[in-house]
Amino acid sequence: MPEPSTHLMREPLGANGTPPAADEHHARVVEVRPSPRHLRSTTGETRPTHPYANGWFAVCFSHEVPPGVVRIVPFAGQDLVIYRTQSGLARAIDPYCPHLGAHLGYGGKVDGEDLVCPFHGLSFGPDGGCVRACGGQTPPNAALTGRYMKESNGTIMVWRHSEDSPPQWDVPDMDLSSRLNPRYGSHDLEGYCDSMVENSMDLTHFGWVHGFSDVDLSHEMDGHKLIVSINARWKGQRFRSRLTHFGLGHTRGENELPDLGIQVVTLAYATQTAPMRWTFRWSDNPCVAQFDRWPTPFRKLAYQLLNPLAHRWLLSVVGGDFPIWNARTRLKHPKLMAGERSFTAFRRWSAQFYPPTSGDDAHASHVLHMPAGR
Repeated sequence: MPEPSTHLMREPLGANGTPPAADEHHARVVEVRPSPRHLRSTTGETRPTHPYANGWFAVCFSHEVPPGVVRIVPFAGQDLVIYRTQSGLARAIDPYCPHLGAHLGYGGKVDGEDLVCPFHGLSFGPDGGCVRACGGQTPPNAALTGRYMKESNGTIMVWRHSEDSPPQWDVPDMDLSSRLNPRYGSHDLEGYCDSMVENSMDLTHFGWVHGFSDVDLSHEMDGHKLIVSINARWKGQRFRSRLTHFGLGHTRGENELPDLGIQVVTLAYATQTAPMRWTFRWSDNPCVAQFDRWPTPFRKLAYQLLNPLAHRWLLSVVGGDFPIWNARTRLKHPKLMAGERSFTAFRRWSAQFYPPTSGDDAHASHVLHMPAGR
């Protein structure tokens, strides 16, 4: 179908250079010009959705589910139910009772090590099997649908895969036992959860958005891992960061202001909860070399005072991205600038976490093509 054209009607001038009289018959000249490519007359949604990615994703922090609590969490377009038995065992399940479909997040209760349905009192043990029915009846041969989950570094994570495959890689535990009073935060956003990882590959924005200078960035890839190393200055202070991304859902940031003797381990998580909805979670674990030489009571007090300040500082830095993440779209053919090859590398690496589709596949926009010489 040809592109629409703009028809401009131009009337010739009279002999003395003035327009012809209104009642004078005159020729009409039509000039046809192609529409500029940057004009648009159609309307509709201009922020394409993406398929849900595969991998490990956080659904809540561990402290949000103490023993005996049943919690509903949104996850990749559906509800999950997270609960913890009285002995401290956490479980993640699909929300519906296999008996008659009651939602176990609404009225379900923990009884010792069992989860009890609010509809008919059926009890399900930690392995998901139905172990007891109300009124002394024989329990049905039924079981809850469990989720692959792990509790690591103070966070409950759930594995998702579009082909229903079991976990293909793991998220490592990190020994943070020496860190005192970690701080936690979360922020609900619109858009795409892979913005968190892509952001770390955006050299230019570190200066423009976050105020860093002399930024140098390098990266390496190892299967599901993407490791980004950043050297920069922030308000004149040397700054170093090593960001290890485990898929698109979890990032371990090891950040350092070496001249001040300050180190902060930040654990960040991005979880798509619905189309164009995601949650960004993070925890901060500061360490100051000078504090660690003090007696324990003074060290605890110092971290009690420092950690909220460090948390607010980190939030002020990353918070500059929130309104951008919240409103941006994903362009299939972005017009990249010189020096932005890292975007191409990121899109190619991240494509492994999305399901392939036929034709104009949904994750094609993750693969960019750089113009020659860039």
